[in-house]
Amino acid sequence: MRKRQGRKIIYGFLSLLLAGTLSITGFATEQIDNQIDQQREQIEQTEQELDEQEEKQKKLEQAKKEMENYLSDLNKQYSSISAQIEDLENQITEKQAEIEKTQQELKEAQAVAEKQYEDMKARIQYMYENPQAGFFELLLVEGSFAEALTRANNVASLAQYDKEKMDEYIATKDAIADKEVQLQGEKEALDELHVQVTEKQKEVQNLANSTRGKISSQVNAIANAQAEIDGKENDLANQKEVLEELIKEKKRIEAQIEAAKLAEINNSLGEVTGEQTSDQENVQYGAYGASEEEVTALAVLIYCEAGNQGLAGQLAVGAVVMNRIRDPRFAQNDIMSVIRASGQFSPVTSGRFDLMLTEGLGQVTDSCYEAARRAIAGESNVGNRVFFRTHNNNPALSGLIIGAHIFSYTWNYSSM
Repeated sequence: MRKRQGRKIIYGFLSLLLAGTLSITGFATEQIDNQIDQQREQIEQTEQELDEQEEKQKKLEQAKKEMENYLSDLNKQYSSISAQIEDLENQITEKQAEIEKTQQELKEAQAVAEKQYEDMKARIQYMYENPQAGFFELLLVEGSFAEALTRANNVASLAQYDKEKMDEYIATKDAIADKEVQLQGEKEALDELHVQVTEKQKEVQNLANSTRGKISSQVNAIANAQAEIDGKENDLANQKEVLEELIKEKKRIEAQIEAAKLAEINNSLGEVTGEQTSDQENVQYGAYGASEEEVTALAVLIYCEAGNQGLAGQLAVGAVVMNRIRDPRFAQNDIMSVIRASGQFSPVTSGRFDLMLTEGLGQVTDSCYEAARRAIAGESNVGNRVFFRTHNNNPALSGLIIGAHIFSYTWNYSSM
């Protein structure tokens, strides 16, 4: 009896120590959960900023490409205009040469006309100073009608020749002068076109220079954007590394909590081996249509409550859950709502259930899954009992004992 009392004192001390440990570790878990949430928010924000920066860089690259294409078009225009200017300059040079040649021809024609004019003036002056005799006088002088007629004709022909030549040289001179005017007009048109094309070339050149400047600025902007991206990627990598460390720390703390809870369970079992049974009430109820998620959840709860017991003890825990669905005293009508009912199952309240459900499924034994499926199929070895407690913690209570638990119809165990 004294030994039992001593064990109770030790268990009581361990329970107080465990309560303090769980309180501390629970606070640490809450803190690290907050840190993890904050870190994930930072990562999400950094990823969003990184996406925005990458989108900005894409737009800068696209703008740079468009500018380069525009610059390429300007360079082609510049080359075309340069060729056009070169052609115009050749035409102007040729036109100038034609003008100079025409001016030389005009000068020569002018000289011929002036000489012809001087010769004609000299002949006219001579004829004026030495008037010719009439035809009859010439006839008397020459003594021959034919010779007199020939001489008279020669004089007339000479006068006519002078007149024709003068008219011819005047016409030639006028034609050359007209040609010079025409050539000068054509040259002026070429000069004007040359000025226009040269101005166009300057305009294209200025546009090209401006575009090169913009491309240079764009290159700098792209480089800055890439630097921003590199910085964000480094920040993201560091943030993810911190998150991994926080998650590892959380797992470490949860492992401590799990170990403490397991110690609590082992201490509460005392000398019970899990083989203790009394008369069972085996009943077969109708099957419940459960999803695989519900089967898994029930198996996890069974593992948390009776994982260290035999199949009978595990089935008994599963049967209690299913009995509550069938019992009109309970408002819950599905497996998950029964499991998560407030204050009903300590592994759920402590967080151990959710930890196992998310990260510890590999530890759940096959017998726990078998017990869950058999209970869901309607099998019960506790009749329609809906409450259970750890037997060693409540040795004065009466009820159906299976494994480490005592089962009852009511929480105060007033009736078996």
